Amino acid sequence: MMRKPSRKIFVLLVLSITVAGVAYVWHDTPEAERSVVQQQAPPPEPTAQATLQRLKQLGARWKRNQHGQVYWLFLKRLPLADDDLTVLKELPEVQTLTLRGVHTIKGNHFTDDGLRYVGQLKKLRYLDLSVNYQLTDAGMRHLESLKQLEHLDLSGCRRFTDASGKSLAQLTSLRTLKLRQTSLTPDVLTALSQLPELKHLAVKYSKGMWLNENTIVPLEKMPLEELEGMLIKDENLPLIAQMKSLKSLPFEQDRSIKDDQLSYLTHIRQIKKLNIVLTRGTSDTSQLIQLQALPELETLSISLGNSTEGDPLDRSGLLALAKIPALKELGIGLVNVPILEAISHCTQVQKLNLNVDTSQFQPTDLAYLKEMSRLKDLTVQIALVSDDLWATLGQVKSLEEISFNWGWPPQKEPPPFSMTSLKQLQNLPRLKGLDLNGFPVTDEGLGYLGQCRTLERLGLNNAPITNAGLLQLRHLSQLKKLSFYGSKIDREPAEELHQFIPQCQIEDNWCCGCMTIYADRRLTQK
Repeated sequence: MMRKPSRKIFVLLVLSITVAGVAYVWHDTPEAERSVVQQQAPPPEPTAQATLQRLKQLGARWKRNQHGQVYWLFLKRLPLADDDLTVLKELPEVQTLTLRGVHTIKGNHFTDDGLRYVGQLKKLRYLDLSVNYQLTDAGMRHLESLKQLEHLDLSGCRRFTDASGKSLAQLTSLRTLKLRQTSLTPDVLTALSQLPELKHLAVKYSKGMWLNENTIVPLEKMPLEELEGMLIKDENLPLIAQMKSLKSLPFEQDRSIKDDQLSYLTHIRQIKKLNIVLTRGTSDTSQLIQLQALPELETLSISLGNSTEGDPLDRSGLLALAKIPALKELGIGLVNVPILEAISHCTQVQKLNLNVDTSQFQPTDLAYLKEMSRLKDLTVQIALVSDDLWATLGQVKSLEEISFNWGWPPQKEPPPFSMTSLKQLQNLPRLKGLDLNGFPVTDEGLGYLGQCRTLERLGLNNAPITNAGLLQLRHLSQLKKLSFYGSKIDREPAEELHQFIPQCQIEDNWCCGCMTIYADRRLTQK
């Protein structure tokens, strides 16, 4: 007969199985996880108080992260010496460093050697060395180790030569490089084409930076989204099409582009502003259809050239403007009635600057603007001023701002109109700004303007108004700015008016600007 196993043997058996299971789990656990279990990493050490005291003595500004470590350091325009920058050895977490304009401050001793300490900041992402005009290529070599650097500004550092391109090419994380007002020439572009992440390059006022058949070779190799300050002749505009990644114009936004050059730009999808000249006038506007490829175009100026009555009108390009969803501001001239009718389909436009052909245009023709339901801001030329103008504008209910273009050379005075015609402006429920500077508005006119209760800005410079008539504006409770410079209004009645509209700033009419009557801050800060 077999004996039953004792209780002690049973307990030993259970313990053996448990130990074996634990050993198996431990063996199966990755080494990295076991080390975490064994020992937690110590918390990062904050920047020492002695280091912060040194920074304070230098006049620095800084920011610290959640661990108390300085990561942002601002040393702009301080009289630094190279030895002062040894403090950077105690700041390994710095990611942003500004040293702009040290050489502009008397008593500085900042040289190429000081950049040795900058080159030790392995986590540095942003570096501004601009306007340090004594730095040379030797200093740039100290920065080659900054493999995480994304933004570098060398603007105004005039002693760097094209040889520094070799060092710049080592900064393989660079996304933004600013070389404005330097001595670098197009020869440096070959080295910069080796930067795989370069998105923004600024070369404004650098030597001989022209876009041509030679410079396009390295430029088209760069993944550039912004190219600032490149000089471009009209005959070289087609080269822009070879820079496929551009997102903004590589020239000043105020430059005028001929309509037959638009095809070189339409791949730049983020263009926000354009000035266009129609080479064939209104007889062929079809090139404007290409603008539909620019979904972010917000501001557009079009020069149509002169036309005579009876000239053929191609409306295709003008009607296409209505299909640019982001278009908010449109300036166009010279405009006749058929052209205004065509652009009145641009119901998305909020600001319109019209230069009309007065030989083919009457103020009543502006009635087409009623179709532009979102139109808020209108500028028209002074020659249109008349009773009919005020009556017609009084029907464009969406208007908030009305101003006038005096032309060049400026027209000396607007055409005459009756003061009673200003009453039409009371029909505009949203009117906020009215520029009547230079208009012969009298006290009678003030009476009608005083009923435009939504007005926030009113310009009456050089108006023949009197002290007695000024108080007719006392009910303009929304008025924030009033000017009547050049009038015969005295300060005392202006102060009396201000008691009624304390939220309004009344511009100085009596001295050099020092006698402006300012708005009550308790009201303007609400």
